[in-house]
Amino acid sequence: MTESFSITPRVIAHLGEDLIKNESIAILELVKNSYDANASKCVVHFTEEKGSIRSIVIADNGVGMNEDTIKNVWLVIGTDNKKKIFEGKHDGSRLPLGEKGVGRLGVHKLGRKISLISKTKVDDEVSLTIDWTKLDTANSLEDFPVEIRTNATPSEFRDGETGTKIIIDDLKCEWQKRQLRDVYRNLMSLNSPFVDTSEDFKVEISSNNPSLFEGLPKFEDIISNGGLYFGSCTMKGSSVSEFSYDFRPWKTLTKVKSGRHVGLSDLNALDINITGSRVVEGKSKPEDYDIDLENLHIGEIKFDIIIFEMDSAILNYLNAEKTIIRDYLNENGGVRVYRDNVRVYDYGERDNDWLGIDLKRVHRVGGNVSNNIILGSVRLNRAESTGLKEKTNREGFIEDETYRAFADAVNHVLSIFVRLRNEDKERLTFLYKTNKAVEPVLSSLEDAVTLINAKVEDEKSRKELLKCIDRVNLHYKAVKETLIKSANAGLNLSVVIHEIDKQVAALNGSAERGEVEKVLSISKNIEKIVRGYTAMIKKSNIGLGKLSDVVSIALDNYEFRFSDHRIDVLSNWNTSQLKAQFARAESIAVLTNLLDNAIYWVSMTRHDDRKISVFLTDQVPGYSTIVVSDNGPGFNIGTDVAIQPFISGKPNNVGMGLGLHIANEMMNAMKGCLIFYDEKDIALPEEVVKAGANKAIVALCFPKGE
Repeated sequence: MTESFSITPRVIAHLGEDLIKNESIAILELVKNSYDANASKCVVHFTEEKGSIRSIVIADNGVGMNEDTIKNVWLVIGTDNKKKIFEGKHDGSRLPLGEKGVGRLGVHKLGRKISLISKTKVDDEVSLTIDWTKLDTANSLEDFPVEIRTNATPSEFRDGETGTKIIIDDLKCEWQKRQLRDVYRNLMSLNSPFVDTSEDFKVEISSNNPSLFEGLPKFEDIISNGGLYFGSCTMKGSSVSEFSYDFRPWKTLTKVKSGRHVGLSDLNALDINITGSRVVEGKSKPEDYDIDLENLHIGEIKFDIIIFEMDSAILNYLNAEKTIIRDYLNENGGVRVYRDNVRVYDYGERDNDWLGIDLKRVHRVGGNVSNNIILGSVRLNRAESTGLKEKTNREGFIEDETYRAFADAVNHVLSIFVRLRNEDKERLTFLYKTNKAVEPVLSSLEDAVTLINAKVEDEKSRKELLKCIDRVNLHYKAVKETLIKSANAGLNLSVVIHEIDKQVAALNGSAERGEVEKVLSISKNIEKIVRGYTAMIKKSNIGLGKLSDVVSIALDNYEFRFSDHRIDVLSNWNTSQLKAQFARAESIAVLTNLLDNAIYWVSMTRHDDRKISVFLTDQVPGYSTIVVSDNGPGFNIGTDVAIQPFISGKPNNVGMGLGLHIANEMMNAMKGCLIFYDEKDIALPEEVVKAGANKAIVALCFPKGE
């Protein structure tokens, strides 16, 4: 005995209610059906009576449906008609966005009664009416018949017009103003605002009450008044093929001499090659991997972004209604995804931080953007992006390996735009916040001193207050110096732990194999690493010493890292007799910090022939100097902002962006300085130049002393 499945009509109700998240998505799905019907225009009309929305009409000028299509496609739940069109030939210029055959159930989410009228170019107009309330009493699908009527004389589409009109009555919810705004926002963002699609597919939203949608801002109004940082790029295969970043200061920012443009030729190989980061089983840390959009069937990606400035010290210079801009960004901010220029819901919504933008901002104190200050658009080609499969519930793509690579690719270029924006923002902050951006506490104390001298007339009180301010100043500097030393030790500690972990693993392996001599050798290596780190954290005072001692210990500390990364070190430390005033522990820590940066960049950008130079020289007047350089890509951020805290040039803005800032602070504390040089501004040894290790030149300048 064999049996087959059967379903009750209530399954249709459950699919409509549960599969479609909300009313906004339901309308969006019906509008997408208009797109799939090759319509150039779709109108969504809300009829209001006595202060309430009574009906919704969705009408388009697409190819329409005849009786056969309605019977065998529209009334068949889960049909693969669109999938067949996508895989084969079709009579229009578009590939369908849907393929599951359930989007039309959005009508059930919206209302209890619907009427549908449709006409093709060669067939009679057809119409039907569905009363969803009758599902409750139907025991089988046969108990829920739908009558299809043919209108020889068209009632809706006359004079050769084609299209489909759906009228939804007896609405299921009481439409609030917030819901209407969400529908307006979603429909206005159905097409990417970065592309002119007025001739392709246009969506209009209207009402018999004109005030229903009045006063809602449009994208064009916002960017013309508030945009400051603009980015656009194209990714193909495994690389960035087109790139443009522009800083466009408002005319009111008179302290800014000019804007800035960065093109594809200004990027380095790390930026151009598309990479991501993923967790690998058995590995303690995520690993970088190369992404090939073509092999993954993601296809070409076009990415556009505008980053706004919400810092009040800068925003105050904007001649526009700031509240409107803030409200618009709070409602619309984020990065949305479009396929054939039609939105894939719900990327870019407030509760979908699909790129982890806000999460990264929480995990890192500064340097990252948030969703509510950006407007972004990611555009895909429908035919090329078959590797990305949409979920049945219409809420984005299935989150498989291909999707994660897609998100990583977008994050890759997003991090470049954020890095460039951070540079320009830092310069703006410097211009419009004066010295408060650099040293906020000391600046505030100076302001307090000025106010006390101006406002306190009693001399005795004034002197007491100034003494108090002076004590605060001294305590602050002492605490800051301690914290900077601790922070530098902490940055280097992670490297030491990683090195010891690798050595211990090697030691265990050798012990298991009974390799006594190797165990002894590795044990000595571990002791050497610990001893080297101890030299960095041991308290030391500023005094006269040989710089070669600092270089020797720092290079010794990283001997195993250099070997592990196959890096050749070029140095003249063993022939240098230069002396300077410095604190031994702090100097070793600073140099170690720079070496760590150099190792990272040469390892990331070169497969072989990796070189790092540590050159001692007296070329800088008044100083004995350690010059660190390498044959990596060089600096990808301006050296004027590189020493500011939380500014990172690493891919995806990883790291805290504190290394160079702490190094600079420690050099200042030792009465020295940290200087960035161009290869033309300092004479490096011939062997260093020949090896190409004259990039990312950083000089640690220590005062000479007798």
